[in-house]
Amino acid sequence: MSIKITKSNNKQINRFEIDEWPYADMEHYGKKVKYNNKKFIFKAEINNKIVGCIKGKLESEVVTIDYLIVAHDKKGLGIGKELTLKAEKFGKNESAHKIHLYTGKGWQAEKFYQKLGYKQLAVIPNHNFKKDFVIYEKII
Repeated sequence: MSIKITKSNNKQINRFEIDEWPYADMEHYGKKVKYNNKKFIFKAEINNKIVGCIKGKLESEVVTIDYLIVAHDKKGLGIGKELTLKAEKFGKNESAHKIHLYTGKGWQAEKFYQKLGYKQLAVIPNHNFKKDFVIYEKII
């Protein structure tokens, strides 16, 4: 038997995934599961100008925050907090049980997330651009 590995795309492997994931779910979870995947993007505006945004996804009952950014001249006004609370509310409404994210070690964001009740789980050494990052989670 000769195994050949080639580049593919979602359209090509969609049928394979539909057929095979139920078997993997039974092996891993002991039951059929509903992944309920949804993406979200929320923005904050002041005087019709975007001053912040948060982007992420809900996957398998866990919200992942991909990024949160606030305009450099608007930090400290509670924009980041409101955006994060909106993501948490989205998660609760979709039956998520926790929120997961990672940020740079030593960045201002660490203290920000800690104040909002997020707990550090682990350090990822030598990660993006060879910098250490930190994983945070919060039960919601």
